[in-house]
Amino acid sequence: MVKKRGGVRANSRAAAGKSMKSLLALGMIAAVVTACSGNGPGSAAGTADGGGKAAEKSKEPVELTFYSESGDFDADGFMKMFGKKIKEKFPHVTPRFIPRVTGTSMEKLITSGETLDIVYLSSGQTNFLTDVQLQYDISELIKTNKYDIGRLEPTAVDIQRLLANGGIYGLPVFNNTITTFYNKDLFDKFGVAYPKDGMTWDDMYDLARKMARTDGTQKYQGFTLSMSHNMLVNQLSIPYTDKQNKVTFTTDEFKKLFDMWTRFYHLPGNEVDSKTVSYSVQVDKFDKEKSIALYLGLAALGPARFKENLNWDVVSFPEWKDKPGIGPQPYPTYFYITKMSKKKEAAFEVVAYLTSDEFQRHLARNGLFPALKNRDAMKEFGQDIPYLKTKNFNSFLPKKFASPAAPSAFVSIGAKHLTTAFNAVSLKTKDVNTALREAEEAANKEIQTKLSGN
Repeated sequence: MVKKRGGVRANSRAAAGKSMKSLLALGMIAAVVTACSGNGPGSAAGTADGGGKAAEKSKEPVELTFYSESGDFDADGFMKMFGKKIKEKFPHVTPRFIPRVTGTSMEKLITSGETLDIVYLSSGQTNFLTDVQLQYDISELIKTNKYDIGRLEPTAVDIQRLLANGGIYGLPVFNNTITTFYNKDLFDKFGVAYPKDGMTWDDMYDLARKMARTDGTQKYQGFTLSMSHNMLVNQLSIPYTDKQNKVTFTTDEFKKLFDMWTRFYHLPGNEVDSKTVSYSVQVDKFDKEKSIALYLGLAALGPARFKENLNWDVVSFPEWKDKPGIGPQPYPTYFYITKMSKKKEAAFEVVAYLTSDEFQRHLARNGLFPALKNRDAMKEFGQDIPYLKTKNFNSFLPKKFASPAAPSAFVSIGAKHLTTAFNAVSLKTKDVNTALREAEEAANKEIQTKLSGN
């Protein structure tokens, strides 16, 4: 059962992993010029930063091997972003990083006799850990080290409880979600007021209508969104499958969500065709062609991809009228201590430090989103990156995350058929009811085939 839960959101969040790869590379470069602070002998990894006894452990020399399936760093890059700070904080610890390249999958490394101490993965990649049975419940380490888990973003902890059947495999080190990006130049061009924090979906619809227009021969879309990412962290906390491993795309609740997304593409001037309906084309039209005014997508894309490509900013994700103040779900990255590690105490000390106020500020200053309940670190967001300094940093993350959806081992199947339905409705080749019914039937048939082993 653990292995099944570990497969949560893995394959369908591949696009999210790619954006985090770019973001981490950005942080790697920025970290070179980041001033390190608070590393004196009196700045223990405990007390207010959540550690407790973690800083009192033996200082005998120890090497810790890190690994990630994301392929976001080479060894030098990891050291610049994480290893250097770890070494400065704990001189007795030597961080060693094995990059993900051809021939270094987790399974191959284990088969070759390699010992991995700490593996970092997004919540949707946990299957990489559980598929090879390296998950380890750190609940006892949290208790014996008096680590204050209450400092962490509660929903990030809730995800772990779901993944670990009530336990906890790893601590969240940085976060992600979806947000609302907008092209300031287009609003200026057409004399329309910028979007504001706290808008509802209906407000967003009205604004998209105003911005969808043609100027000469140039068509401007008022709005677009990444359907796959919006579904994965949807505000209604709807899972891809129910407890019986069945897709339920035809329920009233899901139809409410789907109707909201697709109606934007039926606005006059905001239509798409077979050549422009795909996510990759739509995001290109936002940041490269600069012909879309509003884009709802991964928050990480701003620091990692949009950079200085266009005059962009963010506002809070649109709210449902009956769920005021509730944003999308989180998409955190966790640092996992593996079952095979023989240095679990030292590993926990290091991971606890990565969640400290000091290190979280370091991440925020370099364009990564902190994973703490307290948002103080976000006040310094992007301060070491010139093009992020003036952004509306308070709106990248919602004031309150939606509750995590129940885990599903069949996200990739559900996402594939849901995308087909989304495109069909957006292109007006099928009505909502027909598209969702056919997607549900096809997805459930494929799931049953997989469950039967065929």
